[in-house]
Amino acid sequence: MLVFGGFATLLVLAVWLWALFDCISTDASLCRNLPKGMWLILVLFLPLIGSIAWMILGRPERARLHPDNKTYAGPAPHGIEDHPRHSGSSGVSDRRSAELDEQLAQWEREEAEKRALEARERDIAARERLPDDG
Repeated sequence: MLVFGGFATLLVLAVWLWALFDCISTDASLCRNLPKGMWLILVLFLPLIGSIAWMILGRPERARLHPDNKTYAGPAPHGIEDHPRHSGSSGVSDRRSAELDEQLAQWEREEAEKRALEARERDIAARERLPDDG
């Protein structure tokens, strides 16, 4: 009889420690039904009942059994580029890319010319405002 009681005590202790560490390591935003602090108090002061309640009512819905595993079971999100039929092309060929690069270079040259012209006009306007010292 004493052997069974010792085994039960060790089992309750193991479940309590696991639930306590799992509760501590779970992100507060993922706790269900109660705030994380309340779950910690329940698990800490009511070892058996609190641990069972945490496992059934408090843990995230798809949590795995390993307490320090931060990922949760469920379908993994996939991007469109992960799909096997995704071609990977963005619709811009090398020739089109070269054309776009040339258009950008032309635009930058035009902008540089415009800025130089505006600077010359400001310089001329500033010279016209200066009084003649001569």
